[in-house]
Amino acid sequence: MYQRRAIHPLSKTFKPLPQPTVEILWDVFVAIGEQWSLGDNPSDYRLRFETFLENRINISPIYKNYYADGAEFVSSLIAELGRARAYDRLLTQKPRVAQSGIPATRLEAVQRFVANEFISLRLALGGFKAFGAINYRG
Repeated sequence: MYQRRAIHPLSKTFKPLPQPTVEILWDVFVAIGEQWSLGDNPSDYRLRFETFLENRINISPIYKNYYADGAEFVSSLIAELGRARAYDRLLTQKPRVAQSGIPATRLEAVQRFVANEFISLRLALGGFKAFGAINYRG
């Protein structure tokens, strides 16, 4: 049976994310594959990635702020450290204890609400295949 899309009432009032923000977030997504040498072509996932962003915002409007702030933070980190070191910090320098509650730093917030979710999406879209999984899509 057909079900309506889940859309939070507040998200109906939002304009789409600006394209420069989407491009920075896309670069984070691409960097995940580079970091773990996934070997697949991330451009095959571009439409799914953008749909993921839209759906996240539709269900939970706070994600628009997480994505905007995450893109701004990543841009400033790249400007400060360069692309390779910025993504090393974002993707590998994580707390030893699983994050819960309110993030203590901006880095933790971007890791939890942007990078970690993009990692999960990247692996779900085909990244598991790079690790030898046979039934990686279900």
